[in-house]
Amino acid sequence: MKDYYEILDLESIASKDEIKKAYFKLVRRYPPDRYEKEFMNIREAYETLSNEKTRKEYDSINDLSSIMKGNYNLARSQMEEGDLQGAIKNLEKMIQMTPDSLVIKSLLGEAYLKNNNNGKALKVFTELNQAEPKNAAFAGYLALACLNRGWHKKAIAAYNNALKLDRDNISLWLGLADAHIANNDYYKAKDVFENALKKVTDIEDNTTIYLKLIMMNIQFSMFSAIHEYTEKLKEIALRNEEVKDNVAWTLSHIATYLFNIDEFQHAKKVIEKSAEILPNDKDILNTKEEIVNFDKYINDFERLNKDKKVKKDVTALIAFKILPKSMIGFHGDKDPEIDELTYLHEHQIIEGYEIYKSSIVRLKREYPELYKIKEDFFNKVTNNIERKKLQTEYRNKTKKYMSELNRYFEIDEDDYEEEDDFDEWYHDYEPQKPFVREEKKVGRNDPCPCGSGKKYKKCCGK
Repeated sequence: MKDYYEILDLESIASKDEIKKAYFKLVRRYPPDRYEKEFMNIREAYETLSNEKTRKEYDSINDLSSIMKGNYNLARSQMEEGDLQGAIKNLEKMIQMTPDSLVIKSLLGEAYLKNNNNGKALKVFTELNQAEPKNAAFAGYLALACLNRGWHKKAIAAYNNALKLDRDNISLWLGLADAHIANNDYYKAKDVFENALKKVTDIEDNTTIYLKLIMMNIQFSMFSAIHEYTEKLKEIALRNEEVKDNVAWTLSHIATYLFNIDEFQHAKKVIEKSAEILPNDKDILNTKEEIVNFDKYINDFERLNKDKKVKKDVTALIAFKILPKSMIGFHGDKDPEIDELTYLHEHQIIEGYEIYKSSIVRLKREYPELYKIKEDFFNKVTNNIERKKLQTEYRNKTKKYMSELNRYFEIDEDDYEEEDDFDEWYHDYEPQKPFVREEKKVGRNDPCPCGSGKKYKKCCGK
């Protein structure tokens, strides 16, 4: 079993204020973006020890026999590792030996919840709630089991009962709001969040409530309402160092989500708030640049993307520069595929210039702002001397990019051993649009989707 006191560097007799101070000190030392595992342990320890009842239950484990304590610790480890079936089997055996142990029964109920055995979880926490009707933790778990079962009204009643026992428990307020949201009652959920803000004084809990309010408004398409809460979050973050980073990064993710669902103007406002909180964060600034740039060019790009007189290779080069990586279909900090695809399209244009000449001229004439994005490349391509230099340069890059391109397009390298073979394939290839693939791509060694039973490369993929 994890030693929560050791994780927070505290004695077992530590006061509630000491636990809180230790938590915030460690969060600053281990921010979640760089120390996810450490942060989760710190958060788990804080949530357990900061609550009087959960702390009492945690401390009571030490009263178990050495064998039972070992089995209990094993069950917790199994749950942490994702072996829920193993944990449940172990705990069910323990309950048979010690049927009156509330600690073991409670952990079994948690395992049922995590394994979506909501009927069994309901039975366990109903019994626990009857045994200790004033235990807010048991009442909260009963409410969660009702919510997971789809009993929204019963969940609402159960959460209200739990809140009578513990008004400061943020998880209960959030659970009650979630129950109203599941019941499609936006206004009652909003009232719950606003009441929670009056009752809960912890800064981090307040930020959580505001973030939940934002996500609820997005879920119900109440996009204009989110900016009141992002502004309040910004004010809180600028005043409180312990939540500053998390608020900024979360707002950045929200902005990206809004952008991906075509709520460009709302995304722009949210990412600006994020950048005001952390003005020197490179990731946030990159996201802001992507959103602002697309907002700047959106009308022209939408026209360009529909313009049949401009070949898609030319349009793709613009897209790679102004579309966020998530819209193209790439995620993460490093996406070398974008460079590879850029090379592919540029090489295609260089080698087949006569085919693309009119598209480049049209781009320059009809979309001058978009032309400027790749002005240096297009100017070189249209110049005979410079284009010959580019041909030599890009042919020399072929070997560098070939393995990556083969991987991307699932092409066998031994099919293109000679440069002439590659050139023949290359000019026959019709470049793809820079958007997310809607269907799973078929590998050359996968079963052919026609149902023949043959490999794709031996059937329709010939």
